[in-house]
Amino acid sequence: MRTAPFTLSGVTLCLSILLDVLMIPLLLIALPWLLFKVVIEGRGFGSLRDRIGRAHISRPSRPRILIHAASVGEVRMTVPLLRELRDKHPGKEFIVTTMTTGAYDLAQRILPECQVQLLPLDLGLFMNSFLSRIQPTAVILVELEYWPQFLLACKARSIPVLVVNGRISDRGLKRWQTWNWVLGWMVRIPSRVLARSEEDADRFVQIGTPAERVRITGNLKYDMAKSEVPRRGSSSKGGFTWMAGCTHPGEEDVVLSVHRELLQEFPDIHLIIAPRHIERSEAVRKQVSASGWVPIFSSGRNVTKGDEVVIVDQLGVLDEFYGQSDAAFVGGSLVQRGGHNLLEPVLSGCFTCHGPHVQNFRDMATPLAEMGAVREVQDRQELLMWLQRRIQCRSEGPLSQGLISRVRENLGGAAKRTVKDLTPWID
Repeated sequence: MRTAPFTLSGVTLCLSILLDVLMIPLLLIALPWLLFKVVIEGRGFGSLRDRIGRAHISRPSRPRILIHAASVGEVRMTVPLLRELRDKHPGKEFIVTTMTTGAYDLAQRILPECQVQLLPLDLGLFMNSFLSRIQPTAVILVELEYWPQFLLACKARSIPVLVVNGRISDRGLKRWQTWNWVLGWMVRIPSRVLARSEEDADRFVQIGTPAERVRITGNLKYDMAKSEVPRRGSSSKGGFTWMAGCTHPGEEDVVLSVHRELLQEFPDIHLIIAPRHIERSEAVRKQVSASGWVPIFSSGRNVTKGDEVVIVDQLGVLDEFYGQSDAAFVGGSLVQRGGHNLLEPVLSGCFTCHGPHVQNFRDMATPLAEMGAVREVQDRQELLMWLQRRIQCRSEGPLSQGLISRVRENLGGAAKRTVKDLTPWID
């Protein structure tokens, strides 16, 4: 198969060498921290062969598109994107790369038709070896995952880089503005940036992306959900299950305190806690146990009694547990973490609330609130009051299918718009 020639200009070569000179000492400095994450916290490093650019994927026999989805959330977003890409470009092969091992495991499970690879460490030798093996004709980055050597290696091979579902958080914008004098060259490499909202599009232009390359195509997360989500909530059995999803340190204490107070009034309620990072499952288990309940990991069994609290210690099953719940609180929002995906519980039929700190998901929170699909609570007391009302109204059942359908109709379609815009670079 014909591939793009590898042409490294003098400027690009000097920049690549300079980046490696800076990166190698940083990696050595960070080594103790990395070992702590891998050994103590249990975070995976993945295949050493993958991390040094020795791709295990076979050489292409037809045009190949590389999709990089760094973490679990981005991998889930590739499902509707890939569905649309395959439909419109059946002659292409699609490779998925991830940064985290959790995302790698999930991609292998939910994208069985794709070859999956961990992205190498961002060193020139590793990235060039990786691209020489993969030989993509285009690279799609989900959200915003700019690695300098990766971008330089693509540029040297004239491989178009395309950003989909592009977003820049408040914190990310400040970082880009601070370091733009050093890293600003990277934002001019992508041939197209498809932003999820007008605010994100403006931010890409603010950090230096040429305005003519930026388009707004919407949020792929609205296309993620199944057309019909099976409900397995407990309302029909007379009980009530509520879930605290994507929680961070400081939020589990609030959740357990609220649950204790609710049980005094409603003894037939159940609680599921899904920490944002599953390596925190053991710490949450200790919190639950210290509070007097029996902690049960989701990988072992489901909630059965009021004195049990289920802790979700698996990746890629949030929607399943939202589907078992009558109401949900989405974490990262009572503490300063910017919030998390509100769409999953809504499309699972859950009455959903979040805290005041949802700046990373403002484009999602605002329209969902306007449609009456989510509610904002300011603190522990408001969370308690909201749950009390939901339990008292449990006979109403889950969110109406009419509201769920309206959410999909009003906010969906991003995958189709995205693929249509990418066609000139993929054909």
